[in-house]
Amino acid sequence: MKSFVGLFGIAALFGLAIAVTYFFVAHEEGAGTVLLGFLFAALSFAAGYAVLAERDAKIEGDDPDLTNAEVAGDDLGIYTTHSPWPILIALCTLALLAGVLWSPVLAVAGLIGMLLCFWRLGAEAARA
Repeated sequence: MKSFVGLFGIAALFGLAIAVTYFFVAHEEGAGTVLLGFLFAALSFAAGYAVLAERDAKIEGDDPDLTNAEVAGDDLGIYTTHSPWPILIALCTLALLAGVLWSPVLAVAGLIGMLLCFWRLGAEAARA
């Protein structure tokens, strides 16, 4: 839990720094500053909830003084043996990663198509 609080606390401070920097750098509109402020607020709420949940949590697995034999039998997750959720989460993660891997290929194909289109338009404009 302490690492969770630390990660979200650092991310919230980073969100605050980015929001303040964006406020002073981008002068066109304030929508980005508002959204980054919401990012800071959401991360702060998550870190605050983790602090409150850590007070009430009594997880024997977090005690560094206990041995593995003493911790055995702890409930380590919410998924039952026959739950479909781990497989669905893995498939969704695979689809997300496939999209991340294919996006550079599609970007290069789009760039080549755009360059060919503008090259042809430039050649036609030069003839006229």
